[in-house]
Amino acid sequence: MKTNKEGAKAFHLVRWIAVITVIAMLLSGCKSSETEKTKKTKRTKKTETKITETEEPSESETPSLTTETTEETTTETTIDTSTIEGYFKAYPEQFPQIDSSTARKPITAEIYSYFMGDDPSKTPLCSKTHGAWLNLADNVADLVFLVTPTEEEESHFREVKVNIEMKPYGYDGLGFMVSPQCPVKSLTQEQIRGIYECKITNWNQVGGPDAPIHPYFRDSQSGSQRLFEDFLWPDGDAPDFSSMMDHFYFEDDMESITDAVAWDEYAIGYNIISYLDWAFESGYVDPIAIDGVVPTRDTFIDGSYPYITTAYVAIRADEPEDSPTRMLYDWIGSEKSVEIITANSSLSVDVGESVILNYDS
Repeated sequence: MKTNKEGAKAFHLVRWIAVITVIAMLLSGCKSSETEKTKKTKRTKKTETKITETEEPSESETPSLTTETTEETTTETTIDTSTIEGYFKAYPEQFPQIDSSTARKPITAEIYSYFMGDDPSKTPLCSKTHGAWLNLADNVADLVFLVTPTEEEESHFREVKVNIEMKPYGYDGLGFMVSPQCPVKSLTQEQIRGIYECKITNWNQVGGPDAPIHPYFRDSQSGSQRLFEDFLWPDGDAPDFSSMMDHFYFEDDMESITDAVAWDEYAIGYNIISYLDWAFESGYVDPIAIDGVVPTRDTFIDGSYPYITTAYVAIRADEPEDSPTRMLYDWIGSEKSVEIITANSSLSVDVGESVILNYDS
């Protein structure tokens, strides 16, 4: 979404009015307690960035971002968050189109509600991770909340010659879950791999009843499936689950896999922890402790949980500095945005610097 001439003029008029008002208030000795403090952020652009895999769970999900820099420029941008919020509320037609993975649906819904109120003409998309990345590249969406792109998605970026700008805003976890009726509540990483490599097929092999294990998996393009495979098989040698349907059970979305595990006392599956906390009542499924560590916000913060994921917000890198999309992207990290993210997820919120992923060469 690009700023039209009328919207741009209105935005700059609003900014000048805000500046004049502040000067007048200072001259008269008035103080305002309602205006948010100006937030300063640094945008660091990398000319060459690639994604590599890592086995260090305390840093970010696999794959993680590693930058190779031949030239670096750093600019400091002053963001008056109150002016940005006022602009979008005054000109709702300029609000960017947001898309996201399923796990980030509560965050995007609340962001829309904050800026747009009950306006039915403006709603966020939820095309899941793969669809959201493609929508961003194809100009269907302006700003997306998800995890790092796959090789297939990167191939599409190169095909359409679009560069991506993205920054982390929080840390989540991939959690394994069982039915409340299942007595096994803790497994090691090796046991999890053994279950999904068909080396462990009965619950009695891990301290449970004499009953077959029913392992559930997702489609290859889902965010949780790609994280699952990257965490357990960082070398890329994950089994082809779809070819072994006599042993594995397939569910096509985050809700259905959770329901399937909840109703099957011999099942095991996985999901994004913040989604489970948002979409289901406590006790609907039970989280599995991995190596004795339960997935919680605290264990994400201290790095003790082994399957920690990084949440990113991304835009097209060629967004102009004064575009509505760029303004909203810069707003992520403000006091209000952190409040919304914290209230609508289990994320450990930590907004980092931007990186540029180049695909147009």
